Amino acid sequence: MSSKSTSQETWPTWCPVCEYKRVTQLQPSPMCDSCWADKYSTQSIGGVVRPFKEILKEQLVESGLWFKDGETRGEWQERISLEGRSALRRFTGRKTGKVGVHKDKA
Repeated sequence: MSSKSTSQETWPTWCPVCEYKRVTQLQPSPMCDSCWADKYSTQSIGGVVRPFKEILKEQLVESGLWFKDGETRGEWQERISLEGRSALRRFTGRKTGKVGVHKDKA
């Protein structure tokens, strides 16, 4: 901005809602990604607008990928990571070996 400008917009560094994550979204108001998704992220299914996180949770529950009783976040992340790799192998028709684009060329 020029030194003659009288109005200067500054954005907070930390989310004003949760106060512990950095701001990643600026419009319509500055928030971290999680708080922004809680407030603004929606999806229309069959003409009904619902919060995206609600729909995601329902899909994870239906797929058996939601938290199990007593499961820690770390255990849950490991379980869904393994399931994701297994699903990718099934999708690509691979039985064993590396999954992904970074394979050793023999």
